[in-house]
Amino acid sequence: IRSVIGGANGDLQWVLPFISDGGAFAPEKNIFALLQNISAVLIAFTIYVKHVQFVAFYENRRSDFFWRVLSIIATLIGFLAAFGLSLVGDFSEKDIPAMHDASAFITFGSAMVYICLSAGLSFLKPLLCSFPVAIVRVVLALVTLAALVFHTLVLDLDLGLFFPPGANITAYTGDTEPVFLDYDSPYFLHHTIATSSEWLLAVLIFAYFITVAEEFRKSSLTLPSINFHADQLLPIRKRPTEDELWK
Repeated sequence: IRSVIGGANGDLQWVLPFISDGGAFAPEKNIFALLQNISAVLIAFTIYVKHVQFVAFYENRRSDFFWRVLSIIATLIGFLAAFGLSLVGDFSEKDIPAMHDASAFITFGSAMVYICLSAGLSFLKPLLCSFPVAIVRVVLALVTLAALVFHTLVLDLDLGLFFPPGANITAYTGDTEPVFLDYDSPYFLHHTIATSSEWLLAVLIFAYFITVAEEFRKSSLTLPSINFHADQLLPIRKRPTEDELWK
């Protein structure tokens, strides 16, 4: 939705823009922030439920406890990734670029560490997930790590891996309106490589979280219950005394 609105308003490049370019101008930046916050909550909830399920499964099946410590560490790092994702949406690259870039670094970096730890714990015996799913997680972790390294190198202008000095690698460069690369620009191919690697990295991270569906099907979640104390609902003057309760 935000890409269509941004493209229609002339605020967003139609062909593979940077993800954050869709959150530079209103109203698409408001939609971007909303979706980022919703995604952050869902990811944090998924990570928490995964941890609770993991502990419930292994606490009576293993005598050691190193796995519990690793799961707690992975969960906290996952929460950090979810928090960073929320910050990426709330602090746009146009308004506060330094905060936006730092949040993106926290998000991708923390997500990568969480994925590696979680993939490793998937091989803990007895297996909670199936062996093929554990293998898929390792493959996703390795490909995601490669994508993160490649994307980081691509964005390093000093390294000059793909971008000549002075290259414009993002659609947003102005204070009041975006400035796009022309399709015949010598930097357009470099721009497309950078944006493609960023989208690939984001898709791989979300693909990893989809793999928890197999484990979630093996368990059920009961919503918290609320108990009302009838005597506490009555006005104070009508509440039974302690002597009356004992009769």
